[in-house]
Amino acid sequence: MKNDSVDQLVLMAQMMAEHDDPRLYGKFNSHRPIIFIVLAGLLVAVISLFSAFQWESHVTDSLTDTSERTYETEIQRNLTKMIQSASAVAGFVEGSDYVTQQEFVQFSNRLFHSDEVIDMLALLNYREEQRMFPGNQAVLEEIQQYLRDRFKGYPPGQRESGEFRVLNTTASELPRLLFLLAPEFPTEDRNLLVVAEMPVKKLLTHIDRQSIVSLQVSDNIGNQSNLTLMSAPDTGDVNTQTLEIANLSISLRYLSDTPTLQSAGYLKWILVVSTLIFTASLVAQYIYTRRSIRQLANLAVHRANDLTAINSELTDEILSRIEFQAELMEKNQEIHQMNEKLEEAQNQLIQQEKLASLGQLAAGVAHEINNPVGYINSNLSMLNKYADRAMKLIAYLVEQIQHTQNPDLIDAMEQGKTQQKYSTVERNMLEVIKESQEGLTRVKQIVQDLKDFSRIDEAEWQWADLHEGIDSTLNIAWNEIKYNATVVKEYGEIPDVECVPSQINQVIMNLLVNSAHAMKSSGTITIRTACQDDNVRIEVEDDGCGIPPEIMGRIFDPFFTTKEVGKGTGLGLSLSYGIIKKHNGELLAESTLGVGTCFTIILPINHSQPDHQAA
Repeated sequence: MKNDSVDQLVLMAQMMAEHDDPRLYGKFNSHRPIIFIVLAGLLVAVISLFSAFQWESHVTDSLTDTSERTYETEIQRNLTKMIQSASAVAGFVEGSDYVTQQEFVQFSNRLFHSDEVIDMLALLNYREEQRMFPGNQAVLEEIQQYLRDRFKGYPPGQRESGEFRVLNTTASELPRLLFLLAPEFPTEDRNLLVVAEMPVKKLLTHIDRQSIVSLQVSDNIGNQSNLTLMSAPDTGDVNTQTLEIANLSISLRYLSDTPTLQSAGYLKWILVVSTLIFTASLVAQYIYTRRSIRQLANLAVHRANDLTAINSELTDEILSRIEFQAELMEKNQEIHQMNEKLEEAQNQLIQQEKLASLGQLAAGVAHEINNPVGYINSNLSMLNKYADRAMKLIAYLVEQIQHTQNPDLIDAMEQGKTQQKYSTVERNMLEVIKESQEGLTRVKQIVQDLKDFSRIDEAEWQWADLHEGIDSTLNIAWNEIKYNATVVKEYGEIPDVECVPSQINQVIMNLLVNSAHAMKSSGTITIRTACQDDNVRIEVEDDGCGIPPEIMGRIFDPFFTTKEVGKGTGLGLSLSYGIIKKHNGELLAESTLGVGTCFTIILPINHSQPDHQAA
């Protein structure tokens, strides 16, 4: 494009030098480009002004909508805190036979430490007692008087429960807001009333009150409070927002965001002035350029040949650089592919070493434990027989001594039985041996689970029962899980699956341990299985902390981990993903922050031999 412009300029200069044509000079002296630039500038100014007006309107609507949603959310949150505090006190009283004044104060104090909104909690007519925390006797007396007037004979009588009331007190300068809760209790507590109280202005605890003009709150029986926070200014827009929450009608008057709107107004005029200045600059530049072109035309005639030669050399150099850059890109692509293959090989090697170490550990544990377990089990069986015979012999001797009717011999026998605690030995010895045999059975089961988990003797592809593999893996990982979570099994009917069992067990192990680590406190891990067409579906779901959306796309990357340094390698999910892919399956993840995470494994029931060899 640049070369074309230079060529045209050179050609025009040569024509002007060779032919004194007035039409060529007329192109330089024409005013049409100036007129076109001015009209284009005016059009751009009009479009900019229109766009600025639209943007200003949009900003105004957005600010108003954001403010209203912010105020509504804050008011709703603070009213909910009043309900929760009153409900917590009611539940505390309901769960105890009798709540002392000190217990009530301690419990209420804990609520106040976690809630900066509530000013007072009270139990009225609780076992003919009036309790309040903190102690503001003047406010409490006004609340009691209001309740007596409202309910015509309080405390006995009919009361409204679970509703908000507005109270304008003389004990404090600000109007108050009450939440009344009358829970159902036994007969002696049937007049109990729980009251949560706070100033009306605390409805806007976390709101910048510099923009709030007034706040009006009314309940459904006619009580009303008007709170003026500032006088409305002479300039600026005042918006009114009315909310109907619970049984309250709340009217809020607030100022618009005047600085932002003024900025929007300034912007539209800045755009117009900038456009006009830019248009004038273009006109001046055109005039200056037209004058300069005349001078350049003569110079271009002398430099045309030089430029042509230089352009030819530059073209050759550019072509050479393009070829060199293409070669570099090809080499970079080859290096990238080699790096991917090396990374995949490294992950496979780590996985194989990890599985081999686990298999050697399981084989060693099984070998070392099976021998002593075998002869201990054999000895316990013989000991059980010997103990049974010994007890029968002792019973026979006791019977023979009693038949002798020899008082001295019988007394000596009874004394010996007492000293040796014969009744305890007779009652517990066989049970102790039986419990020891049951313990050995559990040890043998653990050894068998280790063997089933690693499948040292079954490292090839085979048909396997996934439920057995999951149960074996749970037994192995139970020590890691039992302190953090409860495991719920929802097994469906699934057929045997052709797979490498030890690798599938490793995937289940990684998912279970990750779910246990995601629990900040006690939670639940649910394992579901189902058959879907020609596939088997396994879900491992927890109600832990969840995974942030911004890192969901990286959880299967090698060496990526959110755990502290030294507590995670970042290879668990990466290796699991690789194992499932090599089984021609899918490993999917869904997570909601603060709710939990669900990993889904989809495995084909049948695999072909080439896939086996690749895996």
